[in-house]
Amino acid sequence: MMEIFSLVGKVLVDSNDAQNSIQKTEEKAEGLGSKLQKGIGTAAKWAAGITGAAVAVGGAMVAAAKDTAAEMDAIDKGAQRMKIATDTYQELSYAAGLSGVSMDTLEKAAKKLEGTDLNMDAALEQIYALGTAEERSAKAAELFGDTVAYQMTPLLNASAEDMAGMKKEAHDLGLVMSEEAVQNGAAMGDMFSKVESSIAQLKNGLISEFMPYVMEILQWVIDNIPMIKDTVGSVMDAIIPIVKPVLDGVMAFLPPMLKKIKEFIDWILPYITPIIDGVVAFIQGIFSLMNGDTEGFINGITTLLTNLGTSLFGIGKDIITSLWDGIKNIWSRVTEWFTEKIQWIKDKFQGIKDSVSGWFGLGNRSGGSHAAGLNYVPYDGYQATLHRGETVLNAHDTQSMVQDIAGAIKDALAGASGPSAPIELTLNIDGRQFAQATYDATQREANRRGRSLVGVY
Repeated sequence: MMEIFSLVGKVLVDSNDAQNSIQKTEEKAEGLGSKLQKGIGTAAKWAAGITGAAVAVGGAMVAAAKDTAAEMDAIDKGAQRMKIATDTYQELSYAAGLSGVSMDTLEKAAKKLEGTDLNMDAALEQIYALGTAEERSAKAAELFGDTVAYQMTPLLNASAEDMAGMKKEAHDLGLVMSEEAVQNGAAMGDMFSKVESSIAQLKNGLISEFMPYVMEILQWVIDNIPMIKDTVGSVMDAIIPIVKPVLDGVMAFLPPMLKKIKEFIDWILPYITPIIDGVVAFIQGIFSLMNGDTEGFINGITTLLTNLGTSLFGIGKDIITSLWDGIKNIWSRVTEWFTEKIQWIKDKFQGIKDSVSGWFGLGNRSGGSHAAGLNYVPYDGYQATLHRGETVLNAHDTQSMVQDIAGAIKDALAGASGPSAPIELTLNIDGRQFAQATYDATQREANRRGRSLVGVY
């Protein structure tokens, strides 16, 4: 492709010689190799192909041509410094590149030959005429100095046959361009430099024309900075109260959103990586098929399908697992809510049941809590929950208390002076205890008379 751009450069640089350049195109294109010559055929086809390519790629081609021209110019100038032909320079550059030696090192070697009757090409012929690498290194040290010869060691280790093979390979690969093509490229590079200089000068001329206006605008800005500052400040004062809540909302929303994105990436990455590996294997399989390796192509497809199936199965499994976990969580909350409500209802009915059992002695033999008091213990072994401040008396103490109250009443009545005399009596009696004592006394009297209290209580 570099040869093509050199031809373009020739046409652009010397339009008067365009016809001659087209007639010589087939000769100039020889460096591209036999396949390119067969594909193009004639110089007229070359011209048509170049024109079509220029229309298709436009600016990209101009940029590529500029790069090619710079490379051709470098080849031209380097060959001049080393006092060798451009094709020899390109051959040497290819061999040096394969050996890991820079062209700067070879140019230093060529500089060491100044003042002698040898150029770089002749010096290398003398060196490679020697049989061993040690002999070649010693000769190079004699011609170029120890430091440069040491830097050239990888290239000097090659034999004359190796060097000849690398030079031939450079031509076979179409890497060596003709002297005329290199000169055309260098000339095109010079043309680009002239155009760039002209454009720069035109730009400078235009700017110089507008410079007084620009200076006037800048001076106006300097003179009105206070007003501009106040205006900008007023605008910002009006905008900030509007923008700040929006920015605050964005900043509040951004961290959790980025966290979710990171969580999603962390989740999806283990599944995406095998898919990417599978695609790479598939592409490698296509190249294998192009090279006739059917087994490699099948392996590529197998890897792609296996990795794709594994990843999709894993993604589906994770999604289903997440959905199932969500359903279980929702069901757990629903059942918990129903359990709480059912327990609330049971507690209410248990309270009613305990109250009925407390009054009528029904149900189990556990009396439960009687924070409001208990008029009568319905049966022996009755169990109850006591509370702070309550008083519990056994049957004997209760009976004694009732007798004391009755005696006090009797004594009070006996001390009266007459039927109309007032009786002053202060009683502090617990109603529940009084009722219990009254019931016990009534029960004993009923038993003495052979009567029952059923229906009385």
